[in-house]
Formats: sequence, structure tokens, C-alpha cells
Amino acid sequence: MRGTLCTVATAGLVAGLVTLTPGVAAAAPVQLDQKYTCKFPIISNDPIEIHISSDMPATMNVGETVPEYDIKAVTKVSARAAQGLGVMGAVTLEGKATADVVVTLPGADGTLPIKVVNSVAKANIPNPAAAFEVNATGKSPGSLLTWAKPGTAKFDVKGLKLHNMIARDASGAPVQLPPFGDEFDAACTLDAGQGTLLHTMEIKGGGTDPDPEPGPTTGKQNVKTKVTPKQGAGQLTMAQAGDTVALSPVEEGAGGSSTGDLQKVTVKDARNGATGWSLTGKVTDFTGSAGTIGADKLGWTPSCATAPGSASTCVPGSQGPVGTAGATLASAPDAARTGGEFTVGAGLALDVPATAAAGEYASVLTLTLT
Repeated sequence: MRGTLCTVATAGLVAGLVTLTPGVAAAAPVQLDQKYTCKFPIISNDPIEIHISSDMPATMNVGETVPEYDIKAVTKVSARAAQGLGVMGAVTLEGKATADVVVTLPGADGTLPIKVVNSVAKANIPNPAAAFEVNATGKSPGSLLTWAKPGTAKFDVKGLKLHNMIARDASGAPVQLPPFGDEFDAACTLDAGQGTLLHTMEIKGGGTDPDPEPGPTTGKQNVKTKVTPKQGAGQLTMAQAGDTVALSPVEEGAGGSSTGDLQKVTVKDARNGATGWSLTGKVTDFTGSAGTIGADKLGWTPSCATAPGSASTCVPGSQGPVGTAGATLASAPDAARTGGEFTVGAGLALDVPATAAAGEYASVLTLTLT
């Protein structure tokens, strides 16, 4: 059965949007309040309220790179949700949340969508049931965006996914919330009429040197992972540490290898049967305003570690190209008894041709667990 990577949490929704750092201009407080409706186990649709805060500079300069930045989110959860969790014996709640952020680039350069995974701190569920708050913190992905043109940049929070949520009983054991297992998901929809603008930043022109010293021209690749959601029977699941990979820059005209590491993927097989599993991946062409680099230019060196006590043994795939046809990242064979937990990774290397024009390139790497 296919694994997933998607939804659920009840707090910390949007912690970790786009990274901004103290540069030439001092950072100033920014904040945004939003209301969402989330579909939780047992109680179905229920409202949550989020307060997002951070410190971001009002201005930056052309040529400056946006680095990692801290963002906090406080989420108010309803008494109805506390009651629904309480009747199942839950006393605490924790997990992860992914924010959908869209950066509007200055100079009419288009938009840049960013997904950021955040940690939801363990919160006590009140008894008797009452509304309660959950805190989340995160860091935006740094060193992915360099301002290329002057103008106005905007940062909008467009959506939220809550995932890998765990409700625990008084002993600390996960509570089973139908139709999920140890972890549950809850898809959230932004309520109508809600604002999305977190921050507006002015990007100023660079230096005035009429004859600057020539420097290297670099290219960046934003590799993202999509995992098809599917939960329920079988208990073969996967989760990933993040969904963005920044490969190292390559100088224009020189060509060479642009490298990085795939975000770690955790595969859990709790089916207690005799069937193994396979994790495969395929990638799209790297595209950008400067042109295209073919998907066949991306290769990987898979790695796989088996947790102690696992019945199965994880086998890494072969080193080689990924391409649009796909390749095996890792697998575990059929056996008399299978199951366990496995950590999968890979070193990535994109063979950038010397003819590639300067600019940013992005691709989507899709992982499928069967």
C-alpha cells in the first residue's frame, strides 16, 4: 500500500514561513491572525484560530540572500475538540504542521511557493473540557532566495496542513483515534474572508559601482517531494523530515555537480505479515526562467538504516540516475516475518551542463511507497 506525508495537527500551524534575517535594515515585529476549519477525528469539522508572529526587516537590497528566520504560532483549539479527545482518554497533544507560504517576487518576477514543516509542542488537554492553546515554532528555509530585482516583495500565508499528530493518554501511550492509528491527520481550510498578508518588504537597488569586479554566477535547484496521501488498513506508512532540498550552486559556464542531501524519510511497517515494501522516486525536469536542465541529469546514492528489533532488513537502491522513469530508493524483501522501522536517505547530485544559463532552477521529486 502507498505511504503518505500530509496533514494534521492542532497547533503550530504556520510556524516557519519564509526566512528573513537581519541584514542592512533592522528587523521589526510582524504578525497575522487567521481562522481555519479543520476536519478532526471523531468530531469532524471544527474551528481553530492562529496568531503568527515574527521579526522581519522592512527593507533588503538586490543581491542579498534571504536566510533562515524564527517564526512562532499560537493556536486556539475549541472546547469541543478538547471534549472529543478527552472521551478517548487523551490528556496531551503534539505533532507537526506545514504552512503554505507564497512569496510575491519584486519586479514582476512571479511568485515562489514554499512549504515549511513546524514542530507542535506537547500541550495539556484540559479536563473538564475547555478551549486551550497550543504553541508551535519553526524556522523558514534559508539561503534559497536571492533578490534579483528592486521593488515590493510580499509574504502571504495561504494554507495549512496538520500532520503526524499524536494524542497520548496518562501513561504516555498514543491513543487510537478512528480511522487512524498512533498518529492522526486533519486537513484544514482557510475560512472565507481571512487575510493572508504577513509582511511587505521593499527591495532596494544594489551598489552604485559602475565597474564592479566580476564574480561567479550561480544556479540553485529547489527539489521538492510529493507523497500521495493514503492512510488506514495495512499500517505501512512514511514520513519525511522536510520537503525542500537546496543543492549547492554551480558557476555559469563551468558546469559540474550541484549536490545536496534528500530529506530523511522514515518508513514504518506495522502490518506484521510476510510482505515487504518498496520506496521509489522519479523527478521532473529542472525548469526556470533561464531554461531547462533534464531530469536525467539528477542522480542519487541511496542509503538505508534498519532500527534495532525490526523483523525486516532495509536494502538501499542502486547508485545512478533518477529520471522521469524513476528508480528504487530503498526496499525490504518478502519474508516469513516482516516489519519494523527504517530510515532512508540519499545523496543527490545534479550534473549541470556548462551551457546552462545563470538562474534558479526547480524540480519536483515524487516518492511512492508500496
